[in-house]
Amino acid sequence: MRYFRLRAYIALKLTLHRLRQAVTTRPQPRDWLLAAGLTLALGAATVPLGLRSHFLALGLAEVTWADGLRLAARVLVVPALIEEGFWRVLLLPHPTEIMSDRQRWRLGFPMLGLFVVMHPLNAMTLYPRALATFTDPVFLLAAALLGLVCTFAYWRSGSLWIVTAMHWLVVTVWLLFLGGYHQLRL
Repeated sequence: MRYFRLRAYIALKLTLHRLRQAVTTRPQPRDWLLAAGLTLALGAATVPLGLRSHFLALGLAEVTWADGLRLAARVLVVPALIEEGFWRVLLLPHPTEIMSDRQRWRLGFPMLGLFVVMHPLNAMTLYPRALATFTDPVFLLAAALLGLVCTFAYWRSGSLWIVTAMHWLVVTVWLLFLGGYHQLRL
């Protein structure tokens, strides 16, 4: 019993360390530049594919400005802050944790796979009208690439704020300018 309490204590201590470090690490200008470059590269890879496959459609969502701002604010919390806080910060080692890049990716790739699988499971259980969207191969590829660039940016910056901003921007642009709002019937 003492062994399990010790393991729980260590896990709690590690979780709190990761959370504290990720929240208090101030992004440096180079971190924002990296995030901007990765986000642009993600867009360059996914937008043409999405348009060609008709998964994405250029155009403004049919919402008022006020509704668009509310949607953007909601997306900042869920999925951006909550998903990044869980999938990057709590489940992945913070850059202050001593380990090789190889060890990081040994942990990172399975978490990336679970991050992608979580979307269809979320649709099956909590958000059924998103099932067609969240099981679309183009969406799953985009989610995998978003998870990959966010993981890389997190390990370079150590900041929750960088990956939250990246995730927020990608989802908000998709919802309001690339047909996501219509697809999800929000």
